[in-house]
Amino acid sequence: MKKVVKIALRVILAILFLQNINFFSFISNLKMPAERRAPQKADGGQEDRAFLNEKIAKAKQLGKNYGPEAYFSDLTEIKLKEKNNDFDAKAVIFVNYTSNVLSNEFNKNVLNSRTLSSRTEYMQRLAVARQKFIDATDPESEERYLEFTNKISVFSFWTDALIALFSWLANLYLKNLPLALILLWLWWYEDKNKLSISNPLSFLICLVLYPFVISRVWLLAIRNVSRVLAMSVDYKRRQKTLFSLISDDEMASIKRFAKSDLKLSDYQNYLASRRLVYRHALVPVIMVTLILLLVPRFAGATEKHQSATATQCQLCIKAPPDLSHLNDFALSAIMSPVQEVIFFMNLVGQFILPPIPKKCGGFKTNPDPIPLVA
Repeated sequence: MKKVVKIALRVILAILFLQNINFFSFISNLKMPAERRAPQKADGGQEDRAFLNEKIAKAKQLGKNYGPEAYFSDLTEIKLKEKNNDFDAKAVIFVNYTSNVLSNEFNKNVLNSRTLSSRTEYMQRLAVARQKFIDATDPESEERYLEFTNKISVFSFWTDALIALFSWLANLYLKNLPLALILLWLWWYEDKNKLSISNPLSFLICLVLYPFVISRVWLLAIRNVSRVLAMSVDYKRRQKTLFSLISDDEMASIKRFAKSDLKLSDYQNYLASRRLVYRHALVPVIMVTLILLLVPRFAGATEKHQSATATQCQLCIKAPPDLSHLNDFALSAIMSPVQEVIFFMNLVGQFILPPIPKKCGGFKTNPDPIPLVA
């Protein structure tokens, strides 16, 4: 029952946060209004496609004679037709392609004009043709530019902009403050298994600085996950069997290395000192390791804490994942785009789903009251 409540609470917090930053309104604004949708003509866009193909054929036929006047004339016709929403829905996808083809043909002639004795005259023709294109497609551009330059030349414009920015940030901060309170309290409960706060003043300071506290937790989480993945891949490359599982003790050792300040090269030297040499290629090992790491383990284990009075045993709570020494390890260097998507989906899931007990070595050194590390 507690797990269900935690999952529901995390999902609600995520939805409320997205609502506070106007994420859903942003998504709805992405939808094109009905009046701006491309029409569906009776001929299915055949006439529009013929119009675009004619422009391409003309440009290729003129070749070196496809000058500024012809290029900007074609571009003006296309832009005005697009501005008036006069392209069929099935022909819209060819508009950018046609513009790119015309641009490539014209750019070749512009580059070749460097060898012409009349290059200055050619560039003057280009400037005049470009200005005619702007006047035809966006006649208010000059007026808007003058209005904007006059506006930013006044000192009050910048003060008003700063005030508006700080006002927006303060509003966003206050709207998400209750959500931060619940999230920090949830982290405390997951780490200490109690609702009462041992140090209310420290908790209050963390709450006031919640953007920095939560960002630090997430950055440390990304640091740890990425280093654990990199070290796991490097370790599996040295094993005899590619599909052999990493034991709990081996994973605990990898996690201790990941949380330390050692570089990935230091870990590789450590494995080499144990006479573990590379046996497998990198890409297959990454794929296999990702599959094995993404499979959840539900078998909880305990970690022992030695004290002067007694030996107590408690569960090591799985904190949000952690990522260190980004200069020592880059995900893009060893992952394909698909693998990166899988990795980050798993990372987001670990923030939303409840913590799973795992076997961890070492001692818990988290400062009260907020578990910044695990």
